Amino acid sequence: MELSAEYEAEQWELEEKVKADQQEVDTCEQNKSDFDSFAAIIHKYVRIKEFTPAIVNEFIKKIIVHAPEKADGKRVQKVDIIFNFAGEINFLSATQQKRQSAQERKKTVQPL
Repeated sequence: MELSAEYEAEQWELEEKVKADQQEVDTCEQNKSDFDSFAAIIHKYVRIKEFTPAIVNEFIKKIIVHAPEKADGKRVQKVDIIFNFAGEINFLSATQQKRQSAQERKKTVQPL
C-alpha cells in the first residue's frame, strides 16, 4: 500500500511536470511563429519611404489612448501601442526619460 501511494504521488508529479514542460514548448513555438511572421513583415517593408495606413495596420494591433491628466502643471496623456506579434513595448518619451534620469540622479546624490 505504501509503495503504491508513493508510486501514485510520483506519477502525479511527473504528469504535472510534463504538462508544465508542454506549456513551455507551446509558448516557445508560438513565440517562434510570431517572430517568423514579424520578420516576414519587416522584410516586406525594408525600404519604405513613408508610412501608409496599410503599413501601420500590419505592424500595430491596437492603440489605447488614456484620459488626459495633469502632471507638473502640464497636460499629459498616456498612449499605449500594442504591436502585432510583439505585444506592448514601453517607450519613454523624451520628457519621461529626462524625469527618470533626474529622479535617478536625486537618488544617487547623498547629502554631506
